[in-house]
Amino acid sequence: MLQPSDDWDEFDWERALRDGDDFAHRYFRLLRRFCDLPGSNELIARHLGPEFDAELHDCDFDCDTCANRWECDFGAAADWQAGDAEDAADASAAEAGEDGEPAGDGDESLFYESDPTFILLRQAAIGWCNIYAAILPAEARPLGLRALFHIGRAVANFVYSLEEGTYDQSASGIAFAKRSLAHVNLAVGLLNQLMQEKPRLKKILVTIRGHLMRANQALIDHLQRCRREAGPQQAT
Repeated sequence: MLQPSDDWDEFDWERALRDGDDFAHRYFRLLRRFCDLPGSNELIARHLGPEFDAELHDCDFDCDTCANRWECDFGAAADWQAGDAEDAADASAAEAGEDGEPAGDGDESLFYESDPTFILLRQAAIGWCNIYAAILPAEARPLGLRALFHIGRAVANFVYSLEEGTYDQSASGIAFAKRSLAHVNLAVGLLNQLMQEKPRLKKILVTIRGHLMRANQALIDHLQRCRREAGPQQAT
């Protein structure tokens, strides 16, 4: 599998992400087929081909610089960005002026937890979890679970896109933002379908859809900023 490079543009990232999706789909299909057989790991590795590395990568837990962080289960954005957030907070405090205000202009969102788009997506995710657990009838739960998957993937991809809010990795930011936006749109489509099938739940579904539609517009704004930061060579 290809490893990310600083020279990649958004299309390199998109190709690598699609390849990663295809590889994951192949793996899970083989897992369902062989998981109960003796030597299942070897059978799966053999069918996946030579590009599959059955061993875990050597890890020194330096997730923010690790080339494998995009595929690593441990190195989720929340894990490898936590240390960066603490370091940045310490640096910001050290650089504060005598009046206690940061030296910068203060209009950059350094941590994804405080980003308005992330907050909208998180509200939608938490709200939908509550609806799924307490309100959604059993016959509607397959659609509800699919919506939950897309909302969760929208959150995760946005976090990868935002990184530390510095927009230094604009090419990857564009690719991940586009994926986040696509997942939001798929979730909205599923909510519209649920409204047609369960009209008595329309009021509460409209509320969640409203969060997602606001997140949709915020993601578009974020994507446009990523493109501006990427410069004319990648803003196509």
